[in-house]
Amino acid sequence: MKDELLISESGCISAVCRQADCGLNGKCMEFNETHYECVCNLFYDGPRCNIFKPIEHAAKFNGDAFIELSADEFPHLTSEKNEIVQLRFKTEHPNGIIFWQGQQPDVSVVGEDYISLGLTNGYLHYSYELGGGAANMVSPIRLNDGNMHTVRLERRGRRGILQVDNDPALVGMSSGILAMLNAEGNIFIGGVPDIRHSTGGLHHQNFVGCIADVALNGEKVDLMGTAIDGKNVRPCEEWISPKRWLKLRRRT
Repeated sequence: MKDELLISESGCISAVCRQADCGLNGKCMEFNETHYECVCNLFYDGPRCNIFKPIEHAAKFNGDAFIELSADEFPHLTSEKNEIVQLRFKTEHPNGIIFWQGQQPDVSVVGEDYISLGLTNGYLHYSYELGGGAANMVSPIRLNDGNMHTVRLERRGRRGILQVDNDPALVGMSSGILAMLNAEGNIFIGGVPDIRHSTGGLHHQNFVGCIADVALNGEKVDLMGTAIDGKNVRPCEEWISPKRWLKLRRRT
């Protein structure tokens, strides 16, 4: 007669969730009676979330991750100032939010101001709403090809520019007469908690892949030192293999 005992890579014989399994920097999440996962806090990794891996200028997102920056990092003080967002990204997934700033969590974004960058069916969408009708710029080709792409967003008043790699820039204009961006919420990179509600249905999936070299108005962002919150973010330099469960057979 044979029976099977599931053993995790961390060496825990039982897969029943115990907080000690994930240490001080992780949260244990149960899938069922035999499987669990450690969800690591920002900047921590490993089977027990005890490996500190700083994320300064590049971060990897798994579709359930985000970095939150204070709205003060990207102020919108006048309609006459040229506002610039620069970053690089790499992904093979067709959909995912890359950059978002909207309203406070308790305020619906429907009909309110926002600025957004994300992928839809592989195409890069840059949009913003100032109160009179959104501006929309869309890349002419799909960019979920696994290659690194450089993006530059500009906005001055109603006029916006989307530049991808060395391709010709795309120019868009928001409708109406309003020229000031009144987005008072914090900035989210790579994902947004409760994404459908927070984006008013504009986005449905968080980003899967790498985002690097984020700069706001020419100032490079330290994604580790500047972040005020985050979840499940990993270093961009290496891929982390999913947790594997090993079957140990024994005879009785």
